[in-house]
Amino acid sequence: MSNGDFVLKEKIAQIGKICNSLGTSEEIFLELTTPRVFKEKIRPIIKGKKSLIYPVWRVWHCNPYSTGADPHKGGFRYHPNVTEELMIVLAMGMTEKCAIADVEFGGAKGGIAINPADYTKTELRSITEETAKVFLKRGILHPDRDSFGPDVGTNSETMYWMYNKVADENDKYQLPNVTAVVTGKPVEHHGCPGRENATARGGLIVLKELIKISHCLPEKGATLAIQGFGNVGAHTAFLASDLTQFNFKVVAVSDVTSGIFNKNGLDFTSISTWHEKHKTFRGYKNAEEISNEDLLLLPVDVLIPAAIENQITSKNAEKIRAIVVEELANEGVTQEAHNILHRRGIPVIPGVAANSGGVVMSFEEWAINRGPRWHEVDLPKIYDSIEQKFAEIMRRVIIKVFEKSQKENWSLSDTAHFLAIEAVYKKLKQKHGYK
Repeated sequence: MSNGDFVLKEKIAQIGKICNSLGTSEEIFLELTTPRVFKEKIRPIIKGKKSLIYPVWRVWHCNPYSTGADPHKGGFRYHPNVTEELMIVLAMGMTEKCAIADVEFGGAKGGIAINPADYTKTELRSITEETAKVFLKRGILHPDRDSFGPDVGTNSETMYWMYNKVADENDKYQLPNVTAVVTGKPVEHHGCPGRENATARGGLIVLKELIKISHCLPEKGATLAIQGFGNVGAHTAFLASDLTQFNFKVVAVSDVTSGIFNKNGLDFTSISTWHEKHKTFRGYKNAEEISNEDLLLLPVDVLIPAAIENQITSKNAEKIRAIVVEELANEGVTQEAHNILHRRGIPVIPGVAANSGGVVMSFEEWAINRGPRWHEVDLPKIYDSIEQKFAEIMRRVIIKVFEKSQKENWSLSDTAHFLAIEAVYKKLKQKHGYK
């Protein structure tokens, strides 16, 4: 059995347990565990690689809203570990994130099993544009059916390439509100202010609020170790040390090849400049070099897995020395590890609550793109309004999870998943008239 198969079986078992607790019908369970999978093949024109065919996936999980008005939503990633089973699990997670944050999207996820580091920017653009064309042809990529977003290995530039290709092809398809076909676009190309760092910002708001209401750590100066230096990890490291907003101390960071640790705190400006120039943390002078594995075991206040899935597992969960774990990576902590950490008294803020900031801000971008266009001079005013609403949503998410966990004596993870599935269940009953 592949790791993807195992994780999917775990996820289905988790949903089944919650459905049993809620007393749902068999129809509800089947809708929650039977996604639609679209698998296509693309053959982008890449010099020297013209014969290569790339399988691409898009998965739609259940949509408790009207699919004609509120689309599926989820990231599209470029990573060697992309499999159908993993995309299904992540699409299910997206549905839960939307539900727990009261965002009216169904869950989706997709990707291509490639390492973007192996391709030039021109080659990646060709791959992205061919992907957009094939999903346009299938009627999948559509502002009212499925709005793609950035994910592991993709970014705002990738989303711009996809949006631009859709716009070029739109004479054939006549899509309404074509700017809403993807989110996470650059601000200058109809993106939303604050979207690029929304997952990191939302996670830090959630972490700060949990510390405030649970008193698990001092409200100022908690030490953070962040595994992952992609979009989420890098933005988390940068924002965390903001004295006026968060006031954390980042003592360790890592990427896929290397990591650094300094118990007195890291200077983000210095390390980001080094990393941008050298594409690694190796050789950085003002910190001790450590491995990804060692970073996870540091004696810090907060450990943040912000890279890829399955980083904290049954193999290392007994050795974790952090006081709190915040799962900013999708499925960064396995179910077995969640159980072990809960038994050990280490609270884990699960991804469905911790990293839901990305989809919350994506909803704002999608909604704005479907309405009147704004002018650049309005951006500061729009940002202030959205930021206040965003922060309120993120605080509300963790407060309801924490209060329910205290009442039921459940882990934060079990509570968050229960609340998410319960919210979807209520919407599905309304939508289909289920009993």
